[in-house]
Amino acid sequence: MKKALPILLVLLAVGVGATTLVATRPVPQPELRESAPARVAVTRTTRLDLTPTTRLTGQLQPARSAQLQFEVGGRVTERLVEPGQRVVAGAPLARLDGADYRDALAEAQARLAEERLAVARDRRLLALAGEHRKLQQREVERLERLGEQSLASHTNLDEARQRLLQLQGDEARLRQSVDGTEPRLTLSRTAVERARRNVRRTTLTAPFAGTVNRVNFEVGDSVTSSQPALTLVETDRLDLYLEAGGESARVLELGRPLTVTVGSERRDGEVVALQRDPEPTTHTHPLRIRLDGQGLLPGQLARAELPLAPLHGVIAVPVSAVLREEGRAYLYRIGAENRLERREVELGPRYQERQVILTGIDADQPIAARDVAALSPDQKVVPVSDQ
Repeated sequence: MKKALPILLVLLAVGVGATTLVATRPVPQPELRESAPARVAVTRTTRLDLTPTTRLTGQLQPARSAQLQFEVGGRVTERLVEPGQRVVAGAPLARLDGADYRDALAEAQARLAEERLAVARDRRLLALAGEHRKLQQREVERLERLGEQSLASHTNLDEARQRLLQLQGDEARLRQSVDGTEPRLTLSRTAVERARRNVRRTTLTAPFAGTVNRVNFEVGDSVTSSQPALTLVETDRLDLYLEAGGESARVLELGRPLTVTVGSERRDGEVVALQRDPEPTTHTHPLRIRLDGQGLLPGQLARAELPLAPLHGVIAVPVSAVLREEGRAYLYRIGAENRLERREVELGPRYQERQVILTGIDADQPIAARDVAALSPDQKVVPVSDQ
């Protein structure tokens, strides 16, 4: 035991010394090294002549849509079409009970025939009255000559003159009746034509070729002339309805071709309507672009690129070079020692992948072309040409 105690004390002293050396050794200091500059694609601001566009989205609508109704009232006897059925122009769609209207036509035709017979009678009577008046005129003249020679009595002459006046009155009345022939015949013919039209109106026909969209009646229903009966739409041609801004409205005109995109398909269209006076609430100009409806349906969303006023000598940069933060726009200019300078700019219209810059930077300036969200002001970079 006595020999082991010194050995333990020595081992203990060695352990304490080693611990002290470890605890008091100097702490190594980290070596500061500057990170490698980021490689940034660089382009230069340029002045260009551009024809910018704006992209608008709207819904396709039938080129024509008509809400049809009967022009006369009555009871429906035939329903000839169903929703979704295609019809040609003039095709019958429904019929009303036309018995009363056919009777009215027959009555008007009978009155016209009666009026024509009365006209023919009055014309014959007028001719006869004229002959009688001429004979009586000669008789009066004969009695007047005899009276001058005292060969005829005044009584006979007065009676002849009275008879002449009576015949002249009859002739005048008949002539007045004959002179009023055309107005009376016109009234009768008009009544016949009106009755004939009412008979035709008992059949509802398609005003144009299209597709039946809705039917609002059943056989046996009583309908009036003010009640919507059927909706017909033309889907062979469709219209894209948009509301353009003033800049587009100044450039557009009727008949101008435009390209319409429906899904991934591009279709040729044409401006068929453009409201020059803007809407008072939205200050936009409604317009319609017509395109072939083959394979398309009303209600589908479609896009159109509308032209804006041409721009001459404007500064343009790639769209990817613009940094947008909190409603503001910035560009990163490559400054001295390849350090980034953040410039606030005012944006103009966009043209395809080019963004017009109105103010904030001059032409022929080096700027970061893309990936600008990862950059920061005063950052040192390695410029790489953006090819």
